[in-house]
Parts: sequence; structure tokens; C-alpha cells
Amino acid sequence: MIAMPTHHIIPASALRPGLATIIVTLPDRTIRSCVFMVQVWPHGVVQVAFTSGDMLTLSTRTMVGRIERAAAPRRPPHTRNAS
Repeated sequence: MIAMPTHHIIPASALRPGLATIIVTLPDRTIRSCVFMVQVWPHGVVQVAFTSGDMLTLSTRTMVGRIERAAAPRRPPHTRNAS
């Protein structure tokens, strides 16, 4: 069975560091990377550092795409027939 990725659209203020791929489309390019660090400021700004080395300052209401890969199902351990 193949694990299908899960797609979500979330506000930038909900970003958390992790293994999900975040997609941000800018006028001149698109960033597809994992979030390394997030700093939410009280004046409506979110600073995001990506593992790709990109850093962005976004409005807390900016919407971004998040793709999470579902965990692959675990197979039971292989057992040998003793006969």
C-alpha cells in the first residue's frame, strides 16, 4: 500500500518546524521546503526560516500550502516456518 500525502492550506501563523513540505508561491519563484524555525510577532508578522536557507517575513494571515507524507503502514516481522 502506498502512503498518500495529505494537503492542507493553513495561515502562516499556524506554521511549526517539522518535516512537512511548505509551499509558498512568490511573484518570481516558488519555495518548496521544510520549516526550520518560526517566529510569530505580536504586530501581525511571522518570520519563517526554511531548511533550504530561504527566510521570509509574512503576514500572520498569509495562507501557505502544507504537504505531509502519511506514515507507511508497518509490516509485521517476518517469521520463519520451523518445519
